[in-house]
Amino acid sequence: MPETSSDPVATLATRWNRRHRPIAKWAGIVLAVLALLHIPGGWYFADLINSSGLEPDPAEADFTVPVLASDSGTILLDTRQGPDELELPGVWGLEWPTGYGRLQELRATYDDSVEWELEVLTGTLPAAGTLAHHEVRAFPADPLEAHGLAFEDVVYRSELGPMPAWLIPGSDPTWVILVHGNGLTRRDVLKPLPLIAEAGHPALAITYRNHPAAPPDPSGRLQYGLTEWRDLEGAVRYALDRGAEDVVLVGYSMGGGIVVNFMYESDLATAVRGLVLDSPMLDFSAAVDLGARNRSLPVVGLPIPDTLTSTAKWMAGIRFDVAWGDLDYLERVGELAVPILLFHGGEDDIVPVDTSDQLAELQPDLVTYLRVDEAPHIGSWNLDPDRYEKEFAEFLAGF
Repeated sequence: MPETSSDPVATLATRWNRRHRPIAKWAGIVLAVLALLHIPGGWYFADLINSSGLEPDPAEADFTVPVLASDSGTILLDTRQGPDELELPGVWGLEWPTGYGRLQELRATYDDSVEWELEVLTGTLPAAGTLAHHEVRAFPADPLEAHGLAFEDVVYRSELGPMPAWLIPGSDPTWVILVHGNGLTRRDVLKPLPLIAEAGHPALAITYRNHPAAPPDPSGRLQYGLTEWRDLEGAVRYALDRGAEDVVLVGYSMGGGIVVNFMYESDLATAVRGLVLDSPMLDFSAAVDLGARNRSLPVVGLPIPDTLTSTAKWMAGIRFDVAWGDLDYLERVGELAVPILLFHGGEDDIVPVDTSDQLAELQPDLVTYLRVDEAPHIGSWNLDPDRYEKEFAEFLAGF
């Protein structure tokens, strides 16, 4: 029977509803399914954000690279279970249960193995069948074992209590204070110590809250500079109380974020003459986004949708009290007013290199930027130690 209505608008609405109601119904079902998937998925990935990024996790060697053969000067390593850097020319560290060495020159590359020149620094040569750990740190233990540099174990204080540090004495009134990353090991900062000592600067390699030998953060989690800057403030005060006229701050990875937030928050920032930042964590949210892009969905192996990453971060913010906006230190770079030497690797899969690109773009008059395209996280030194140390030494010479 034909429609009869004196209201043409009502007639058109009735026809539209009949035509589009099935589409709206299915769209609602799809949205409901997506919401159902995002709730458990977001919870799961929020847990990953907590376990891999927020829970303190002191760095430990992961022995996964099989040694196939070795002699007094070379070593043959299986590449099927190791990192990509096994086949990347540079200078790398190699640890095994009975020693530590340095891979100095890539001699040959085969289908499933590589031959490297090996310098044994501590312990005994690894036998065939030994599992080793390949790393960017390239030096063992402490300044004395790594470089033959005498140092003192000292303690400085922050609001949470005593914090251990290494002090390498020097005569220059400008101290260099070095801050490690979220692997919670001072071995992060060993690479530049010889050139700092040669220039006469006292060097203070600090720890901070959540380090195994330091007090924990009240939250029990890493705060990426939101609270740790106060520990750095204690270290700067320690240096000033012992005769330093001013300081240069050096930060690796999360340590870079700590250094930058110290500059924003501390009254002692006026004592800082320059910053050296290596792969600095300037935006934790961007780092989580990068980590999500490098992962896949469990079982199906598909890329993680951006909407799921956003849901996971939202849930992590509520569950673990993550202040995402406060952890974006790029928002305040206009407040920085001292020279900055910046290193970052283009193949960094932990801290996105584009955050350092942004820092260099936003503060071009302050930043000297060495971007090493093939380098991994805190690996710029490893690919070109001479250039890295030259840039570092020239920067220090200005103070």
